[in-house]
Amino acid sequence: MLNQAPPTLGDRLASLVVHNRLTIVVFWLVLAVIASLFSPDWKSIAYDGDFEYLPASMPSVAGTRLLDQAFPTQRSRSQIVLVVARDSLRLTRADEAVSLDLLRHLYHRLAEVTLAKGDSLPQGRCYAMAREFLDAAIRVDELYFSALAELNATDAVSPDDLRITLAYWDRAQLLKQMGEPELAASDLEAATVLDLAIADHATPILDRPLDAWSTWIDMHSWQDSIIGSQFARPEARLAILMSDAELAATSNIGFLAAVEELRDTVLKRNAALVSPGLEILATGSAAIGGETLTAARDAIRYTEWLTVLMILAILGLVYRAPLLVVIPVVSIAVAIAVSSGLVAWLTVLSKWLDVGWFDFRVFTTSRIFVVVILFGAGTDFCLFLISRLREEAALAEWSQACRKSLAGVSSALVGSALTTIVGLAMLFIAQFGKFHYTGPIIALCLAIGLLVCLTFTPAMLALIGPKAFWPSMIRVESIPSKNLGNREGVRPTGLWGLIALRLTRHPWLALSLGIGLLVPPAWFGFRNENEVTYDISSQLDDSAESRRGLRILEKSFDIGAVNPTTILVSLPAAIEASSLRRAAKGLSESLYGRDGVLAVRSADDPLGDFPPDRAMGLLSTEAWKRRALKTHRAAQNYFFSDLPQHNGRLVRLDVVIDGDPFGIEAAGRVTELDDWLHKQTTDEASPFFGSQMFLTGTTPSIIDLRAITLSDNRRIKVAVVIAVFIALWVVIRRFSLCGYLIATVLLTYYATLGLTILFYRIAYGDGYVGLDWKLPLFLFVILVAVGQDYNVYLVTRIIEEQRERGGWLSALRRAVARTGGIITACGIVMAATFFSMTASAWLPGLLSLFGRPPDPNQASLRGIVELGFALGLGVMIDTFYVRTVLVPSFVAVMDRASSGPRLPRPPDDLDADSELA
Repeated sequence: MLNQAPPTLGDRLASLVVHNRLTIVVFWLVLAVIASLFSPDWKSIAYDGDFEYLPASMPSVAGTRLLDQAFPTQRSRSQIVLVVARDSLRLTRADEAVSLDLLRHLYHRLAEVTLAKGDSLPQGRCYAMAREFLDAAIRVDELYFSALAELNATDAVSPDDLRITLAYWDRAQLLKQMGEPELAASDLEAATVLDLAIADHATPILDRPLDAWSTWIDMHSWQDSIIGSQFARPEARLAILMSDAELAATSNIGFLAAVEELRDTVLKRNAALVSPGLEILATGSAAIGGETLTAARDAIRYTEWLTVLMILAILGLVYRAPLLVVIPVVSIAVAIAVSSGLVAWLTVLSKWLDVGWFDFRVFTTSRIFVVVILFGAGTDFCLFLISRLREEAALAEWSQACRKSLAGVSSALVGSALTTIVGLAMLFIAQFGKFHYTGPIIALCLAIGLLVCLTFTPAMLALIGPKAFWPSMIRVESIPSKNLGNREGVRPTGLWGLIALRLTRHPWLALSLGIGLLVPPAWFGFRNENEVTYDISSQLDDSAESRRGLRILEKSFDIGAVNPTTILVSLPAAIEASSLRRAAKGLSESLYGRDGVLAVRSADDPLGDFPPDRAMGLLSTEAWKRRALKTHRAAQNYFFSDLPQHNGRLVRLDVVIDGDPFGIEAAGRVTELDDWLHKQTTDEASPFFGSQMFLTGTTPSIIDLRAITLSDNRRIKVAVVIAVFIALWVVIRRFSLCGYLIATVLLTYYATLGLTILFYRIAYGDGYVGLDWKLPLFLFVILVAVGQDYNVYLVTRIIEEQRERGGWLSALRRAVARTGGIITACGIVMAATFFSMTASAWLPGLLSLFGRPPDPNQASLRGIVELGFALGLGVMIDTFYVRTVLVPSFVAVMDRASSGPRLPRPPDDLDADSELA
């Protein structure tokens, strides 16, 4: 009697799952329901921002930290710029009236926000600022009413909207608190004249909710009596709303939505005055960041729905069996619910514990990767399991078939998932926070998806029985074993059998031609790998409101003036205030000689209007303006810190750089400026010898982001290749084959990148500025990791066939024939899920053909669209080319190299196994 081989881990798992199938199904379903009902909403826990996750050692981060410490009340990090314009023509008087209506409500709202946030400011300053904003609101309110009277349009606006009665009431209450009862009484009288019952319904100003306005800290507009001229042109007006949130912070979504809602209300209220051609657009860094995050959420929604629909369609075409469509979809839904819930709770727990080593964070865009990869990989897992079950069900009764199919594919599933999990987990070593957190989270979710597909899915199949294949009938005796490729081994037939036969008869030719066709696009991709853009505004398509506003802003104003670069100079020791001012003035004058410096804002020249070569008379209007500016709110406590630890030591300057703050030209100029500044700190003849200098702002942050992500790219690529190679070695145990599989996915990556660059150069035309900076790394990690799935499926089946029958060549032919169709289906599924990431670019237009009008304010996110296209293309190349041509031909070459002298080739109609007999 032959000794029976001991059961493997796959055998034990299969027996456990089939024996406890009902318990396993109930367990996962209950867990999914609990996770869905009680887990925190992803939106509520998502972190965002790019600059927030730069390493603390980066210069811009150190500068931002110093800025926050030294100027806690003057820390604008992003702005919403409201642009009022009319088709490059002069604004009409009616246009001005409409814009005044918007401005008066903004000033009033800012006063409310300032008082509500009073705990962050000294009370005296808080009251003074709130009063200044209320003064501005009432002054603009009077201008608005006068404009309506001039236009004979007072009847065109509702009587309740003609005046902001509440502003008078609020100022009256504030003046009482400030000890000015006479002025308070005057305002109170004005408020009651306008609304006799205001005392009965007016909510105290401190009780009004901040809601989405909480990050707003200040505003400058064309109606400011001192600095307003900077923001007014005959054809345009500006109002700059400053936020203390980073440009890509999630809070900017709500802030932008609140501003746009107020804008839309004003336009509706003044509909009788608004004529075609008037535009009031929100742009600026906070608007771009908010719109980018909103577009990302839209992309996630489109991707989720389209992914589900495509999975249902593909499964329906593959199986034509309703239950075989439902089972994988339910399995993946369970995996997404449980994994998302677990990650959400881990994120909340991490925030609550605040322990350095236990740190989980999710981002808005993390969700799209979780959904796409779980749907793609999860469906593939289910397809392979069901395909193997179909084979086994023709040879054994149902329970035994379920055990044998799970035992047969479990090692392949674990091995293929392991390469993806390990590859994604390698992002943990990234220094850039978004990479560092996102990779391990996706890997964890995929691990849970694998566990669901190894337990829940086979348990459901075991419970449902052969009727899972309805309307097809699966019986042991119903299908001749020769059609399935029996254990006795006749030559495989069909398309994949023919492909396997042809490839293995001419392996060197197939291998050479196969690699040769991929080399040209791969070389192009390798040469242009760093052709990426860090311009966040370019992520949005041209129809996005913030992009349209940016174009108008560029026509009439200097865009760099809206988003300057800040210089912080920290002296080694404190000096007298007068000496510090002289040093600051000298540095300011020196900066005007640097390339690309348009203006320098300093304590002596808060707006940068007076360069050293501009003559100015003592009694001129400019001299008066310059003196007034020094006491303006925009200059108070702005250029010198009044905190004891920085008093007499710290200088702040704002430099306006020529060019788009997000663009590469501005980045080059800021880099040169940074080099020059640091030379001043090492020059013993310089008054700033021994000082520390920091640059902060959008452009310096983008420079640091580029530096750290390029460094991460190099480190992570090496780590991912090593980790995936080790994972392959654990599964395959053949050094040369593992090395070759790694080489094929590297070739696929560079070829995909090259083809993607060519495609978008053509698609975008003159608007092409490079691919999104995140694309190369995510494409590399996902393709190298996910791209090995099908290789592992194929190679493990070759090994299994070789172990049972012997002979690499015959095993290769049987494995290709038996897995060709299902691997192709899996590749189509994975590619379709990745291509679904492009939906936001074309689905709204498609839906409009069926009567659903597109949302004019909805923009697609180019980065997600580009990545979805590249990933889908890469998977298609891997599925239909690498796995079909390059891998089988290499295995055949290995067989020939290891077999020594060969017998003459048999005719095609002989059994393939006879070749090795």
